[in-house]
Amino acid sequence: MRVRWAALAVTLVWPAAAAAAENADDETPVSVEITEATTVMYAWNNRDFSSGDVTTVTNDDWGVWYNRLHAQVTRGAFRFGLRIDNAWFYRSPDPTAGALELVYGRPPSSNATPPATYFRQKEQEVGAELSNRYINWIYPAKIFASYTERAYEVTLGDVYAELGHGLVLSVRKRDELASDDTVRGVRASGELRLGDARVRLTALGGSLNPLRMDEGTGRYLGVDSTVTRGWLALTEAGMPRAVGGDFVTRGADCATTRTCTYAPDRVVATELTADLGSVTLGTQSSVLLRQMPLHSDAVRAASGITTIGQSANLATSDGRGSLGIQGVEQRLAYDDPALSLPTGYGVYASGSYDLSPLVVLVEGRHYRRIFPLSANVNIDSAREFSQVAWSAPPTTEAEYIDTEFNNFATCVSGGRARGEYTLARGLSAFAWLGYWQTFGEVAANERCSTDRHLRNDVYDGAAGMEYRAADSRSRATLTLGARYDDSAEPQPTLDGTTRMYYREVYARYDVVQALGGPFALELHGWHRYRHEPLGPQLPAWWEGEHTTGIDYGPSWMFAFGAEYNTDLRPPDTYFNGSVRFKPTSDSSIGIFVGQRRGALRCVGGVCRVMPGLEGVRLDANVRF
Repeated sequence: MRVRWAALAVTLVWPAAAAAAENADDETPVSVEITEATTVMYAWNNRDFSSGDVTTVTNDDWGVWYNRLHAQVTRGAFRFGLRIDNAWFYRSPDPTAGALELVYGRPPSSNATPPATYFRQKEQEVGAELSNRYINWIYPAKIFASYTERAYEVTLGDVYAELGHGLVLSVRKRDELASDDTVRGVRASGELRLGDARVRLTALGGSLNPLRMDEGTGRYLGVDSTVTRGWLALTEAGMPRAVGGDFVTRGADCATTRTCTYAPDRVVATELTADLGSVTLGTQSSVLLRQMPLHSDAVRAASGITTIGQSANLATSDGRGSLGIQGVEQRLAYDDPALSLPTGYGVYASGSYDLSPLVVLVEGRHYRRIFPLSANVNIDSAREFSQVAWSAPPTTEAEYIDTEFNNFATCVSGGRARGEYTLARGLSAFAWLGYWQTFGEVAANERCSTDRHLRNDVYDGAAGMEYRAADSRSRATLTLGARYDDSAEPQPTLDGTTRMYYREVYARYDVVQALGGPFALELHGWHRYRHEPLGPQLPAWWEGEHTTGIDYGPSWMFAFGAEYNTDLRPPDTYFNGSVRFKPTSDSSIGIFVGQRRGALRCVGGVCRVMPGLEGVRLDANVRF
């Protein structure tokens, strides 16, 4: 059924688009755009074996062809788009082989369980781990049709939305994290002009639709009929399904059997904005409705989450200054009243002013029980999707910061001030300093108690320089930073007590230097010295990455990369090489060979654990 549905979609849609192009008159131009993105990857031994850990033997010796076909047809005000994803795993791990590897890798001191019994236990665990990995799928990842005029727009299908600076709703595409979240339903907006003022109302609703395949691990999100009742059967038509097998039996209730890994959330959201020139006022709201919870944490266990926001944005008449304020209120509803939490609230503010040659930016936030709208994912069976959320509250941090631990942002107050000073044409210096009090790191603290024993004081500072040549062929950015995170009360450790929760110093650089002719040198890196005495890694450690690249004109790029991590988890060094060729500005072919460490990557407060790789990967992107 899943293959036939996608094939039928192409069969029905593409001839219709072609017919529209053929029947178009001379006065209505028609554009057809096709983008083909394909990846062929093979992963061999990732060198991460750990005795008894089934996940370390299921990451090795697998290969996939992952294809994404985008088609878009535009004629006047009408636009239609379709993205079909398919994954074909030409090689995948075997439960028996994985169990044998775990048996052979047992330390000699582990003799409590007989080898035969241990083998059967591990074979069952490996089989369960593979039950939603390395399975072939073809499905309609995104599909939409829209009609857009100057004053109004209607879209049916997959839509993006960013309401209230991401506090109220945020479903977006983030290429850096290989994520693409949408609402599959309907969105309508209209604008009314009242003299110089403009009033715009937007409303949307539907089911939430994340990408269902994690290409780095072969894991997928699967639904079944118990979580796709009513109109969800339409929005989930053709999407990957939960399947049974020799090791996991799919039952009638996925909440009990845990075979489905995703229960689609539903959302209704609105936004009303009034643009009065130098002042813009807005009201936003979203209501998220849950099905059966697939995990028991405070957010995923809620049957509904209502968020309401008010915003104001002001700009000076000369355009040199701006100020934005966003306030929100959030309420979580539970079927069990005993789980109820007090209403949460939050305020985010950001202001900047150009005092040439100095530009100042100040950001602040005060959040109390403001939770990200985490997707209803069974994170015990699909941990790779644990970070999927339908909101992205502003962090006031640098966009790459990945050290807001645990529930840091749900109960926090503080901000950051940043200044950039122009020293000469193309040369500037910058610095920032931030301070936050958070009550969500040392304990979950869903109720956001502000008792002293739950408080952490966090300081983050950095300074650097930025250079850009007049011809834009050369540029460089260097940043040196540090982060100090202390608990207000001493915490117990193996060596006594400490208030040190986390320490880090780091250097980041991004350099492109023209070498003459068509050649250019690229240097990119991030090197960190880290210490987390209360975490799983007690001694301080170094980690980092560096890439050296040579560009030959706009078409060729050759790069060599090295990564390292000196903590207790092997391996500690990684090396790789890559080549990229761009035959046209819209097409590219690249190959990566070698090793890449797994790590948490964050972009603007949205984070995802990117898996490690030891193997070869070929990527090709072509636009017609």
